Amino acid sequence: MGKKDELHTLFDRIAGNVLAKYRTNMDGVSQEDLARIAGVHRQWISRVETGKSESSLYNFFRYADAIGIDIVEAVKDIRDEYVKEAKPIMMAAEDAKYRKYLEQAKKKRLR
Repeated sequence: MGKKDELHTLFDRIAGNVLAKYRTNMDGVSQEDLARIAGVHRQWISRVETGKSESSLYNFFRYADAIGIDIVEAVKDIRDEYVKEAKPIMMAAEDAKYRKYLEQAKKKRLR
């Protein structure tokens, strides 16, 4: 599989931020606590929370369940933040595609 695209990277960062936000809002739950309960290494939790590593939806659910996060609310938070942050990226990509199309059309007319 190739390099992750910008939207995929954005999603991973947002999902990790949401996990970190919920975890830190719970009194006394550290990354180490979450890691121990979820059966993973603390460094992995750190990498997921900072968006440096992706976590499958299954694992995100495991982490959420391990510390009692309302998964529906967490997924809504991820969706809301992703929609807000992804829109400019998607618009820029569409603008670039449109500019490329116009350039190609101009070249065809000049032939």
